[in-house]
Amino acid sequence: MYLKEIEISGFKSFADKINMNLDDKITCIVGPNGSGKSNIVDAIRFVLGEQSIKSLRGDSLMSDVIFSGSKNRKPMHVANVSLLFDNHDHYLNIPYDLVSVKRRLYRTGDNEYYLNGEKCRLKDIIDLFLDSNIGRDSFNIIGQGDIANILSNSGTDRRIVIEEAAGILKYKKRREEAFRKLDKTTINLDRVNDIIGEIENRLNPLKDQSEKAKKYLEYKEKLESNEVSLLVEEITTMNIEYQEKKEQIKKLEQELILLNKQLNDPEIEEMKLKDINLSKEIQNLNALLVSLAKEKEEINIKRNVLKERQKYQTKDIKTQENIDYLKDKKLDLSQQIKLLEQDIELKNNQKKEYEKTLNSIIEDCNQKRFKQETLIKESNTKRKEILDLTNQIDILKNNINDNLYLSISVQRILDNPKLKGIHDALINILKTEEKYQKALDVLTLSTKNFLIAEDMEAIKEAIAYLKENKLGRATFLPINVIKPKLVDLETKEICENTDGFLGIVSDFLEYDKLYENIVLNQFGNIILCDKIENANILSKRIANKYRIVTLDGEIIHVGGSVTGGSLNTSKNNFSLKNKVQELELTLNLNKNTLITQEESIDKLNTEIQLLERKIFENRGVLLESIDSLNISKNNLATFSKQLSDISLELKNIEGEDLENDLDKEYYDKSLEYETLDKKIKNLLQQKDMLQKSILEKEGTIKENRLNYQKKEKDLQNYTISLNKLDFKLDQDLNILNTEYSLTYERAKEEFALEVELEKARKDVDLYKHLLKEIGMVNLDSIQEFEEVNNRYTYLTNERDDMLKAKDMLYSIIDEMDEVMQNDFLETFKQLQVEFSKVFKEMFKGGEASLELTNPDNVLETGVEIIASPPGKKLKTVSLLSGGEKTLTAISLLFAILNIRSVPFCVFDEVEAALDEVNVDRFGEYLKHYQNKTQFLLITHKKRTMEYAKTLYGITMQEYGVSKLVSVKLVDNEN
Repeated sequence: MYLKEIEISGFKSFADKINMNLDDKITCIVGPNGSGKSNIVDAIRFVLGEQSIKSLRGDSLMSDVIFSGSKNRKPMHVANVSLLFDNHDHYLNIPYDLVSVKRRLYRTGDNEYYLNGEKCRLKDIIDLFLDSNIGRDSFNIIGQGDIANILSNSGTDRRIVIEEAAGILKYKKRREEAFRKLDKTTINLDRVNDIIGEIENRLNPLKDQSEKAKKYLEYKEKLESNEVSLLVEEITTMNIEYQEKKEQIKKLEQELILLNKQLNDPEIEEMKLKDINLSKEIQNLNALLVSLAKEKEEINIKRNVLKERQKYQTKDIKTQENIDYLKDKKLDLSQQIKLLEQDIELKNNQKKEYEKTLNSIIEDCNQKRFKQETLIKESNTKRKEILDLTNQIDILKNNINDNLYLSISVQRILDNPKLKGIHDALINILKTEEKYQKALDVLTLSTKNFLIAEDMEAIKEAIAYLKENKLGRATFLPINVIKPKLVDLETKEICENTDGFLGIVSDFLEYDKLYENIVLNQFGNIILCDKIENANILSKRIANKYRIVTLDGEIIHVGGSVTGGSLNTSKNNFSLKNKVQELELTLNLNKNTLITQEESIDKLNTEIQLLERKIFENRGVLLESIDSLNISKNNLATFSKQLSDISLELKNIEGEDLENDLDKEYYDKSLEYETLDKKIKNLLQQKDMLQKSILEKEGTIKENRLNYQKKEKDLQNYTISLNKLDFKLDQDLNILNTEYSLTYERAKEEFALEVELEKARKDVDLYKHLLKEIGMVNLDSIQEFEEVNNRYTYLTNERDDMLKAKDMLYSIIDEMDEVMQNDFLETFKQLQVEFSKVFKEMFKGGEASLELTNPDNVLETGVEIIASPPGKKLKTVSLLSGGEKTLTAISLLFAILNIRSVPFCVFDEVEAALDEVNVDRFGEYLKHYQNKTQFLLITHKKRTMEYAKTLYGITMQEYGVSKLVSVKLVDNEN
């Protein structure tokens, strides 16, 4: 293998791209001082991965090696260097005959490495040349001043050259890597042991909590199975009963509507009025009948008298005076009859007006009765609603009074009169306006079971009670210890200047002054904001220093995390109290409505009574009018009869034949009498039937009223029972929904009652008791224990693996130490012999040897060089002259090359300190490596140039820019 080509662009003084084509012989690079020829050595080191800017003769940054510009050229932004190796002998362990290595550096400091045109890592480049005797720090590349350092450096640094020759750098690197891994493993092992220790402290308590939680879940599952089955059975039974009662109520309501109509039958009033009219009409007709009977009798007497007269008497001769009298009386009667007829017509019209007024009042009365019936029905419905609301309020108040919204442990403490110094639950002492209710609900969700206590003595007694009865845990707030928490003034000022800020939560709470410190401790440092957008802005402005809650219940916590979404607060104290307030408000509105309805009913009742009195009065006026009309009609009949009698008498006096007229008149009166008598009998019959109907209707109404009252009472009882069923159904359905997240339909499908009802109830009570005995549990402990236990198992396995790895690393380090020690000693022994031979050849005599500074510690020992040129006996190399030191160092290099051949060497003015004689010795010795090692020599010595086959010149025709000139020399081997 040899270096076939060097390509440089933008590196140091090489602004333009240069290509150096090399063969496997000796190549010299020459040029005046400052021309940039040593930059080629730097370029080779650069591409082989040199990371030290000092080694590349830069100032402070790696970008210093990029062409920085000149008078006529701008700075470049990238430096490229590539080396092309002929690898036909596969000296490098890579399956390519040609191997290209390239490095590109940008002014930003970014590096790119390429191997045969493919991007790779620096590690890949270093690994490629590892133990190949080629590298940035290898003995095959000797820069300016490095030849002197071989002798002047410490023995430990000199040892590195021998290690490179011994090929143990890869072992040394692996050893260092093994130690790094060992350190890392030790650190990780310590960390793992610390974590395992922490986990062990948590594991046993978590195990106990997990087992307790599993037992709790087991009982809860059995409770759920039994309680859900029981609830389904109860709901099914109650639902059937509910539907039956609903149907019965519906039926009763319909019956009551029908009965209510029958209670106020307007027809009975008409029938009574008709009965009175019939009585009056019969009375008048009877009077007329008596009058007709009397008239009939008088006519009959006249007939008889006329007949007797005709038998026994002759006609009486009347005087003119008597005739005139009768005629005057007839005229007077005619006038009276005419007046009576006019009076009858007037009274008849009055009667019609009275009848019209009476009917109007009856109609108005009937309308008010209908309105009254409607209001009575509405008031009955309202009473039902009031009863239902009262039941709901009573139940909610019982829940509040019994603290059913609190945990069992808190309930039991508050219910125990023997525990002194326990004031109340935190949530029970607070009140707030409805506007801030949702915010307070979410804030008290985690603190509603906090208890306020007088002092630590009261708390100790309460805790002992909880432990003794296995009632779980509770949190206590001692009045004499708790200190307030407040928002600092600076933050408060920021809040007051931010949109949406409403105040501090504690400012919106009502509470007893005794609990001020406790309320301020819990709510005095929580900020209230109107909405989440403004809350986010405010939280950022105060650097997430305090909790912020919005009116809708979103919370921004300290640090910036946010909680929001829907929340079921139906069992919260505030919600229950608000629900009671809402129901009481509705109840009061209903009561007010009922009072208004009852007042309206009473008012209507008064109006109806007034109208009924008017009906009675107007009916009396009408009857008086009818009586007056009948009197006038009777008078008209009397006057008409008198007129008829006078007319007959005049006829009789005048000698007319009255017998036929009297007979006809008698017959007419008899016929009229019989007709009137039949009419009276018919009216009596009608009256009798009418009175029977009235009695029947009144009996029916009385019976209906009793029936109505009974059914109304039944309806009320059914309604109360239905409301209780409805509430119980809602309660059971709510339990299914809130506690078990089940609908009735799904619960019915999944949970069938497999035991008797009574047995299920006993099982439910048993599991509830068992759950109470277990008390408070941490359900997360099951998963937490599993996770912690898995982590514990994983970490213990990891610890075991680390311990094995640690042992393995120690074993590997021991093996590598043995290999390095053996290889180093073997190479050192070979080099001792070879260095002595080369030194004698180069100096034409003298003595030289290598010694270990610490033979007992081969892995860390330094190497001392002892050299005495011919005719001198020196103890240290420091006594050698400059030329002698250089030649001694070159002898050491050649000795290394003799025992460890390398494909190429780069020497930068290594022979600069030698005179011409010694330069010849140096040149002649180079011939030993012909066809073995390629040499690239940077030199000023003309004698050295004579040994080169190819000569390259480096010039700087343009200031600051190096140029390459090549010369092919004639073969001078002969």
